[in-house]
Amino acid sequence: MHKPSPIIRISSRIAKGVLLAGTLLYALLFLFGAYSGYIAPMRWTAPAFLGLFFPLLLAGWILISLFWLLTLDVRRLLLVGAVWLIALPQLLTFFPISRSTKVLGTEGEVLRVLSYNVSAFGFKPHSATQPNPILQYIRSSDADIVCLQEAMLNQNPEAGVVTKTLREYLASDYPYIACIQVGTGGSTLAILSKYPLSEVEQIPVPTHANGAIKAKVKLKGHELLLVNVHLESFHLKADDGANYIALAKQGEALQLKDALRAKLGPTFRYHNAQAVILHELIKAYNSPRVLVCGDFNDTPLSYTRRKIGDGLKDAFVARGNGFGFTFRNRPFIVRIDHILYGKAFRALSCEIDKTADESDHYPISAVLALDEAFYQD
Repeated sequence: MHKPSPIIRISSRIAKGVLLAGTLLYALLFLFGAYSGYIAPMRWTAPAFLGLFFPLLLAGWILISLFWLLTLDVRRLLLVGAVWLIALPQLLTFFPISRSTKVLGTEGEVLRVLSYNVSAFGFKPHSATQPNPILQYIRSSDADIVCLQEAMLNQNPEAGVVTKTLREYLASDYPYIACIQVGTGGSTLAILSKYPLSEVEQIPVPTHANGAIKAKVKLKGHELLLVNVHLESFHLKADDGANYIALAKQGEALQLKDALRAKLGPTFRYHNAQAVILHELIKAYNSPRVLVCGDFNDTPLSYTRRKIGDGLKDAFVARGNGFGFTFRNRPFIVRIDHILYGKAFRALSCEIDKTADESDHYPISAVLALDEAFYQD
């Protein structure tokens, strides 16, 4: 049997070494993206970018895993398997797999929560003969608490929803309504509740156009802290996405990096500061009766969601399935709307309603059971 020449053997070893080095390097990038939420963007923004583009990293790691699977190289497959195991907790945060899509254990007290970035109610007016579709959706949702973002209320009834019509149309379902304009760009956050609200006020977070509000909700004789957020936007447009894709196709890596850093870097730092303030607020409240809803403008793996959710649970991670995309403007299709809850609650279900297409966001809703901790002071 003819043996390969020394040159071929050396070349083969070099090729395998290069492939292994490339696999190790990519594995590090993949894991940095998966655990990017544990690194504050104020200190280092690179992991935040890796987290934002984690779907691309995941696709690449799947291809690398398939390559080593086809080669049947046991040692490399062990490496690949170890990386998958290390990343697994974050993968289940990014792509939850719930045991059931149905509401589990509805016996006892439950709280139905809806969060919806309504994008100025679709810029559609409301009248008795032609009700605004988003107002109709809210009314039919049967939610006990509704948190709205970008709930811009017009002065002209022909241009969109006005404060008076909103209150009149929803008053029978939601006797407690609070609307607060936040930031400098006129964005409005609203809370609609079947239960009494008190101490409704804006939370002082650094922001350009968005913000956050809080309220105390009187529920079953106990008080809970409700936080409704619309954190700083990346201000991304379809043209931005097309430009980034074009630069990537042209191999202009440096230009792409500079464009992304200039556009996204400041927002990552805004998010860092906002998340720390909200986390400290929740920590100071020192109660398991906490709900945080809204448009975080950041992904499930982000520092923003992890920091705000420190000590809380994510309803979609607990009871959702799949990617759960809530922002639907191509090419930026991501899950940036979240419902977080304290230990007084237990998620029974969480869904993204993709039939509600009047806004550029899909609404996210959750059914939460009131656990024993809810009734303990």
